[in-house]
Amino acid sequence: MKKAVAEAGIHPEECSELAAVQSQEGIIGNVRGRVRMNLVASLVMVLLFTGFFATSYFLPNADAWPSKFDSCSSCHSQVDPDATITTAINGAVGTSVTVAPGGSFEVDWKVTKVTNAAGGQVGVGVEIALPTGWTLAKGTVNSPAISGWNAVWDAADGVPAGWATANSYSTATEYPSSPVGYTISYDTTAWDTGSRNAAYDNATAGKDLDGIADNMGADAIVTVPAGTAAGTYTIVVLGVGHDTSKSHVEQAITVTVSSGGGGDTTKPVVSAGFAATTPSLSKVIPVSGFAATDNTGVTGYIITTSSTAPLSGAAGWTASAPTSYTVAADGSYTLYPWAKDAAGNVSAVYASPVAVFVDSTKPVVSAGFAATTPSLSRTITVSGFAATDANSVTGYMITTSSTAPLAGDAGWLGTAPTNYTVASDGSFTLYPWAKDTYGNVSAVYGSPVAVVVDTVKPTVSSTVPVNGATGTTLNGAVTLNFSENVNCTTVTTSTVTISPAVTWTRTSCSGTQAVFTPSGQANSTSYTVTVGAAVADTAGNTLAASYPFSYTTSAPAPNNAPGVPASLVQYKSDGTTVLTKGLYTNLTTLVFKGTVTDPDSDTVQLDIELADVTAGFTGTPTCSSTLVASGSTAAATCNGITNGRFKWQARATDSKGANGSWTQY
Repeated sequence: MKKAVAEAGIHPEECSELAAVQSQEGIIGNVRGRVRMNLVASLVMVLLFTGFFATSYFLPNADAWPSKFDSCSSCHSQVDPDATITTAINGAVGTSVTVAPGGSFEVDWKVTKVTNAAGGQVGVGVEIALPTGWTLAKGTVNSPAISGWNAVWDAADGVPAGWATANSYSTATEYPSSPVGYTISYDTTAWDTGSRNAAYDNATAGKDLDGIADNMGADAIVTVPAGTAAGTYTIVVLGVGHDTSKSHVEQAITVTVSSGGGGDTTKPVVSAGFAATTPSLSKVIPVSGFAATDNTGVTGYIITTSSTAPLSGAAGWTASAPTSYTVAADGSYTLYPWAKDAAGNVSAVYASPVAVFVDSTKPVVSAGFAATTPSLSRTITVSGFAATDANSVTGYMITTSSTAPLAGDAGWLGTAPTNYTVASDGSFTLYPWAKDTYGNVSAVYGSPVAVVVDTVKPTVSSTVPVNGATGTTLNGAVTLNFSENVNCTTVTTSTVTISPAVTWTRTSCSGTQAVFTPSGQANSTSYTVTVGAAVADTAGNTLAASYPFSYTTSAPAPNNAPGVPASLVQYKSDGTTVLTKGLYTNLTTLVFKGTVTDPDSDTVQLDIELADVTAGFTGTPTCSSTLVASGSTAAATCNGITNGRFKWQARATDSKGANGSWTQY
């Protein structure tokens, strides 16, 4: 191929990887025209030489690499219509930058679809053109904000050969404002293709680091020489390769060199005393003592975690010394402070960088924390207290406040407690907390435990009858009043007893009161009621000891005799036919009626005594009625009357055996 080019009269310097640049349209147009004419002539010569179009240079093959060296067979002057190029300056997508003389900036760029891996046209190159005297170095790992950027393109990821001055085109004619051209050399890396020193870009394992066909990226640090005149300069970045033919894509970058840089090459000096909080419980690490001096004045401050000096044009510089530095994740970091001046000079690496450990992860108290409630002791039993942490849990604490305790507060324990003590009875909410090695305290527990503490035992506050009462109502109710609400399931005829034993029933129990009713009691008898120690309040506290009290029932009331029966009448046996007084009768059964009363309202019966008219009364009843209510009419039936001529008398007798006076009919 090289020989064919030579025979066609094409000189290597006429082959160009670059197509055009801003503000150079006239010169570039002439160059493109000349290149195209030579290319056509070359292709005609080659076609004639090979015969019947055996080889077509419109269908590039694996031999047609980008023209990085003078071995190129044709120029990549065609602008690829499908290719794209995106640039970032100091990590931010853009196409312009301002820099002081002596300063530097990083350029990252990504090209796509500049080659056709699917069609077999592999290999791609990246190039940059700079003004005379401007220098180039490998880029740093900058993670630019270019969509789809792959970290393998960062120079720090293993491209050691850096940039090489290109000799395959004349930057002086093609880019008058950028007369020095460079191409990247991937020698000795997996991207190296051999003698051509170009890169595969076809997702081939071992030859294509990003593993994605038609994607290539590069980065470089451009340094503006000290003393460079203020003004606007242009640099150009390109991607060259093979699509349907040899082609390229390019992007011009405007560089504004600021005034005032002069010949200042003195670097600022970061003062001793830079410090940072460690361990830091936040990803925003507090720093202090950041100061710097410079012969003309410090214009910027920055903190990094790399010992590689940042570019003066890099993002992140601040006009005043920062008081904090933010990291993305927990872990160990070394903080390096830097300063820059107006000329773009950046301080040397700080001699005493600060090692910081960041732990912003709080311990987590595990679910399952519980406590005994109600608690009959002010030392409350707790269970299920456990916690986890990314490092280790070093302290446990329980409080009654939802405000997190400080890591340095008194009361932290090395192991999870099994109880918590309060100073008084009452209602409490228990919050479990944990802290880790570095002083992170857990968040408020989502399910704190409400506990009622009741250590007071109930007492019997009063009784009815009172202890020692006499003359109490026979079988009267016994009322027990307690000092607090009781658990009625503990107030039964088994826990509250009466002696001597009688029928004993609990008739009610609610709140602080229980009522029992006896039956079968005797008059003038002492009874003892004992409230047993098993009686408990609603919290479960029982009486400190059993509580006995006694009372005596009343003596029997005096029994008054009934009154004299009234309205006495004698009837035949049918009980309705009146038998006239003073007559003889041959009836052997008669009914005697009269109204009976009792002053004690006892029930009363009517007693009748029959006697011959010639004999006296003996006071012994011949017959008696049944008991009737006082004030009622009673009827007594007498049978076996043998003497048709008789006399009779009546009296009332109450249910208690008291006899009234006889009265004769």
